Amino acid sequence: MMVENEVSPEAKVQTQDYVDGAPQIDSFYNKEGLLIRTYSWIVKNAIGILILIHGLNSHMRLQYLRQNAEIVSNDKAILKDENNYYVYKDSWIENLNNSGYSVYGLDLQGHGESEGWENLKTNIKEFDDLVYDVIQYLNKIQDILCLESGEYCRIREEENMMMESYVNREKKVPIYIMGISMGGNIVLRLLELLGKSKDLNNNLHINGCITLSSMISIDKLVSTNSFKYKHIYLPLTKFLSTHFPKRRLIKRFKFSKHPYVNDLILFDKIRFHKWITCRFGYEIIKAIDNLKIDMEYIPRDIPILFIHSKDDCVCYYTGVENFYKEMINYRKEFITLYDMDHMITMEPGNEYVIGKIIEWLLKL
Repeated sequence: MMVENEVSPEAKVQTQDYVDGAPQIDSFYNKEGLLIRTYSWIVKNAIGILILIHGLNSHMRLQYLRQNAEIVSNDKAILKDENNYYVYKDSWIENLNNSGYSVYGLDLQGHGESEGWENLKTNIKEFDDLVYDVIQYLNKIQDILCLESGEYCRIREEENMMMESYVNREKKVPIYIMGISMGGNIVLRLLELLGKSKDLNNNLHINGCITLSSMISIDKLVSTNSFKYKHIYLPLTKFLSTHFPKRRLIKRFKFSKHPYVNDLILFDKIRFHKWITCRFGYEIIKAIDNLKIDMEYIPRDIPILFIHSKDDCVCYYTGVENFYKEMINYRKEFITLYDMDHMITMEPGNEYVIGKIIEWLLKL
């Protein structure tokens, strides 16, 4: 989208290499003044708009495009071209485009090509800042896109100030939000903030939400109500965040069910290869807690699809299942995956998952 005060050198251009589907690459400044990079793959006569949110320590194109690597076995992948690493063909984004959906996404602050708080990668001030960036992006999409003769068109900034966000509000195309892992938490949190704020509810028009491998519960041994969580996890992470906010946590896990996924992640040269700051870690713990506390504010009439693997090694399946059962929503659905892990956009069976998502969307 357009930058509010100035246009960045890379804004409003298309990528020169069409391997990645030649997305429109734009940017905007968030409320903290950080540049947020955005991407869009637009189709004519779209039947809907998908806003995709990536996970922790990832970025938009790594998460939802294919990787330019050969998977030689379940244990190993071989890099083919690091300079053209993001492949549109047969990706989730191509599948969505071919089904009639325009796709938009952003690199969350501190990730990919977006700037980070205090000029640090994978560092944030508050978790909800990520959510408000997505809200700001959604507002920009609604403000800049118009409907003319059933097709999208971009409006010049001076024209946009003189007309409604849509030429015909009666025929506006539905907007859906989808997030994976931390992005799954973000889209649910967005719905909570939507339910808590009349202003947001009036301005944003969300027609459906999809949450994948959602960051709702991260330890099968620790519930948010347990003694260990309240008296060890929270105090320890708060202490580290307060006294060593910029110190990096140590990532101790690798994906073992499909080890080649680790190669696909390491091959990416845009992804930041150090782990998150202590402050970010504490904000994640709080975000999981806040999501549970504010569950009642999730709108009851917005369709919500949960997709989660029984064997997810990062975000605990039973914790997500319990959240789903406790959440009051009349249009919710839960799909359980087997023989998959956490990175379901990259693993064997991902074609089935995107197929189920499109099937769900088309039924709405």
